[in-house]
Amino acid sequence: MKWMTDCVKEAPAVCASMLKNREAIVDKLVKLYVAKPYNKIVLVGSGSSNNIASCAKPIMEKILKKKVEVYTPIAFELYEYKFNENSLVICLSQSGRSTNTIKAVLKAKECGYDVAAISMVPHSPIGNYCENVLEYGSYNGELDSFVCRYFASSVLYFAMFALEAGLKTETIGKDEHKKYVKQLEEAVKLMPAAIDAVNNFYDRNKQDLLSMKRCMFMGIGDLFGLATEATLKFSETTGIPTNGYEIEEFLHGPAYEVKKDHALFFFDGDPIVHDRIVEIYSEMNQLTDRVYLITDSDIKGQKVININNDIDPIFKSLLFLCVVQMIPGRICEDTGARAITIYNYRVQQALATKQDK
Repeated sequence: MKWMTDCVKEAPAVCASMLKNREAIVDKLVKLYVAKPYNKIVLVGSGSSNNIASCAKPIMEKILKKKVEVYTPIAFELYEYKFNENSLVICLSQSGRSTNTIKAVLKAKECGYDVAAISMVPHSPIGNYCENVLEYGSYNGELDSFVCRYFASSVLYFAMFALEAGLKTETIGKDEHKKYVKQLEEAVKLMPAAIDAVNNFYDRNKQDLLSMKRCMFMGIGDLFGLATEATLKFSETTGIPTNGYEIEEFLHGPAYEVKKDHALFFFDGDPIVHDRIVEIYSEMNQLTDRVYLITDSDIKGQKVININNDIDPIFKSLLFLCVVQMIPGRICEDTGARAITIYNYRVQQALATKQDK
């Protein structure tokens, strides 16, 4: 199995291939969606799948003009299954083996909702529990336990779905559809440059990054999904305690625990919150020297990752994603650290989080 940094570098080619075949890849979900006038879409997923859904939500809402709700599987199964009549429920599992997501599929069916299950791996177990079985169209036969190669391509899948479904339901016109497709193509072309920018940043700040004791990532909108994805990537690889917060919620408690050996990362990709994010980013330097900004603005500095682009804010996650993948990957390469051990594996097996058949 390839290490996560190798998978990150392969993501642009995977996404480019998907874009070329976008209509065929999303055709099944588009047909399901346009068959009925659904009131909303419900996305259900755990771990990276939940973070993928969070990144996809703003894209789908803007293009489809439809409410999109995101839940974890257990929350949906036990509490949020109510009041979803005339909704399309889509359950996400990268491996197709997540037992809690399978339970969410069964709960949606029990409630009589239209439900689809999507996974990366063809013929995965989740397909045994659902009539509407979908595939991301990105699988190349290789496993990716950290979902680095497939996070970007999965967000891209839902962007492509929204564009093709939006065109058919006339929530966007042909000119707008063409404009968005060009934006996605440009985002994919810029992915290698974004990866280079992160690697250069890591080399400039290597010693501080290797010695940090705690990480906090702040974002909002589609970039909030990246903040929460960072908690997975850093925790499951480096073992460094990491949390993700919405930008203002960070100030309501979490900011009080910041110490000199803590690292703060701020995602800045939406002009409507740019000034506020920069203000908070600047003030946090009073608490720790490890304050970093990931931005598409012209702000420069040793602790700034510049990912310059003119992409619509709803697509920024495709470019900023590599930050939360490459940095922990590089840390592990330099230290030989791996937080996933045989003990973690045994616990996961005992709790039956994955189904083999």
